[in-house]
Amino acid sequence: MQRTGRIISALAIVLVACLGLIGAGGAIATPERQGASADAAPPVSLPFDLAILEAPLGTPLPEITSGRARLGFIPLLSPGARLDAHPDKAVWARLRTRLPPGPSERWQIDIVRVPLNVVRLRLPDGSLVLERTFYEAPGEREPWSSQFELPLPPGLSGEIELYLELEGDVRGGLHVSVLPVAASERASAGARVYFRSVYGLLLLAAALGLARRLREPSSGALAVSAAAVASWLACLGINGHLYSLPEVARLANFGATAPMALLLLAAGPLVLATARYSAVERSAPWLWPYARGLAWSLIAAALASMVLVSGTDARLVQVVATAGFAAAILVSALMLLCDSRATRWAPLASLSMLVALWVLRELCDRQILRPTLFYLYGWQLMLAATMVLLVALPWIRSALQRWQVRRRATPPEPSPEEKIKLARERLLASLQSGLKNADDGDMTWIAFRRLLDGLKTVLPQTSAAVVANNFRGDDQLQVEPKEAEPRYRELLAQRATLLKNISRLRAPQQISIDFDGPEGPLDQVQLAVIPLPVPKPGWGALLVERAKDVTYSDDELDLCAEFAQVAMLAGEEAAAAVSAQRTAETDPDTGLLRTEPLRAHLQKRIDATRQRQKPLSVLAVLLDQADSLRAAGGADALAAALRPVAELLRDEIDYGDLVGRGGDDGFVVIAENRRLIEARDYAERLRVAMTRLPIDPKIAPMLSISIGVAQLGDDRDPVILLQRADRAAQIARRNGGNQVFS
Repeated sequence: MQRTGRIISALAIVLVACLGLIGAGGAIATPERQGASADAAPPVSLPFDLAILEAPLGTPLPEITSGRARLGFIPLLSPGARLDAHPDKAVWARLRTRLPPGPSERWQIDIVRVPLNVVRLRLPDGSLVLERTFYEAPGEREPWSSQFELPLPPGLSGEIELYLELEGDVRGGLHVSVLPVAASERASAGARVYFRSVYGLLLLAAALGLARRLREPSSGALAVSAAAVASWLACLGINGHLYSLPEVARLANFGATAPMALLLLAAGPLVLATARYSAVERSAPWLWPYARGLAWSLIAAALASMVLVSGTDARLVQVVATAGFAAAILVSALMLLCDSRATRWAPLASLSMLVALWVLRELCDRQILRPTLFYLYGWQLMLAATMVLLVALPWIRSALQRWQVRRRATPPEPSPEEKIKLARERLLASLQSGLKNADDGDMTWIAFRRLLDGLKTVLPQTSAAVVANNFRGDDQLQVEPKEAEPRYRELLAQRATLLKNISRLRAPQQISIDFDGPEGPLDQVQLAVIPLPVPKPGWGALLVERAKDVTYSDDELDLCAEFAQVAMLAGEEAAAAVSAQRTAETDPDTGLLRTEPLRAHLQKRIDATRQRQKPLSVLAVLLDQADSLRAAGGADALAAALRPVAELLRDEIDYGDLVGRGGDDGFVVIAENRRLIEARDYAERLRVAMTRLPIDPKIAPMLSISIGVAQLGDDRDPVILLQRADRAAQIARRNGGNQVFS
């Protein structure tokens, strides 16, 4: 599950990064790219000169411009200023610019929205051109704008001078631009799309939280829903969009207090939601009381600022809200860091980007960075992303946990028919794999063992056994479980004749039988006897034991007979295949391996000794009298002479060595783990044994052998190794025979 959590967290981090890059795309765009993409960055404003001053509330503009008010404008080098509006003063901004001549282009002044009570545009004579307020409904204009839009009077051109009168109780940034109306409308359209995305994400988080609350009441998702709704209202208020909703338009009575109080209200549920997400009660129990206290303190402070604080204290609420929201983010990040799960990294990344974008907003307000939509409002997008992560990741994690539990759950019990089908398939597969590489003597044992294992899974039983007397010259008894073997031996000792007679019937039978077990008389048991096709005089049967009151149905007896037939048939086929292969590989004159199979075995042993880094030698054995015997009696006489030599070699070679035909006149012995000197001693022992072998005078007066010895060197070719040994044997025979040469 940790790996799944890391994957989910990584995908979420990538998503957060993509949101940041998409939003930052317009922020880093240069003016030269405006022609390529009109919406990539804010439209470039006309150059203008800006100057500001503060005057007592109600001071007429003519008194300021004439000097009677004894106030002077302070010129600015930037297209904006740090705004610090007081309720008893008005901030005046003088704007001088040059409008292009001609009536075809309409112009307007755009000011980034901040909670100002009044924004007025005046001509130099003091006449009012237009008035806007932060708390008004959009009316016929499009909602969700990011600017105060102040269209200039028609007919203006050339050098102009305009004045802005700002009233309110707020700290922030004054960002002014002079734009064509068409360019401003394009920028506003992009801003509306952006704000709708942010608000949609927040409402999505709230809806997901409510849905998870209904599905899992103990999930704590309600805190995320509360945080998302409060954040949605806070963003609406900060952006000046809250008052577009008739249901909450009365919040305008609270002035600039309402947006910041809503932000403070969102901070409390954010802490509670993060605490639930990070399981801080388990991961950091010491931190949980402080986090819970901070959350409820923030909620209480927000409600108090909405109800108890007068409108003249809006800037105090702004400071408290900023500090409270920062504290909430800090504590949330600390709780996430205390969480050891991999899913902490995604909300940590979004919170970190939120803080970074909040700092960028502050730098824009201080005129250090050029204001863009993402710099000014990107922190809201990260806040929405955090809310979605806090509700979606736990839901995804719990859904994956439930899926893994279901996947690991015990599968439903198969039906009897399915069990029988599966057992039949397993029996066939196990017989094929077990008999594939088995020795001839082990095939019957393997077939009977697979039969008992296959029946155990589909046939209720106390025990079972396979009895095969005088089968391929051997008596076999296999019992499952092993502890029941002494009882079956007692049964055979006392009831062998009865079982033998039943097995000759060739039809499955069930009998009730009692006999004396190894520990005394046994109660009567129910026994199924399934005959096995063992040729006479032998006999065989599959015995399945049950309690005396549990009988066998005809289907169960047929199933036992089918499984027994499959096992016997597989064993017979495997034995026949092995016998056929052995016949094909065996020399009919001597009963030893033919030359080609012997070379194949030699190649395998060469490869094995190379891997184990062990020595290997080959002995080429030639019959010294082969030429004379062939000349006197032909191939039959030579074969008769080679037969006792083959029997001698088969009896005298060491365990693990291999002997086979090495040509028309002799044999080859493969001697593993012997160096050349050891192989010579081995060959000498075989030569001496040959001198003691009694020979039928009808075959030859005497027989002797010459042996050539070669040790495996760098060559891997068995043919080359055999040729070296054969040359050595030829030399030994030419030198008089009955000797060893290497």
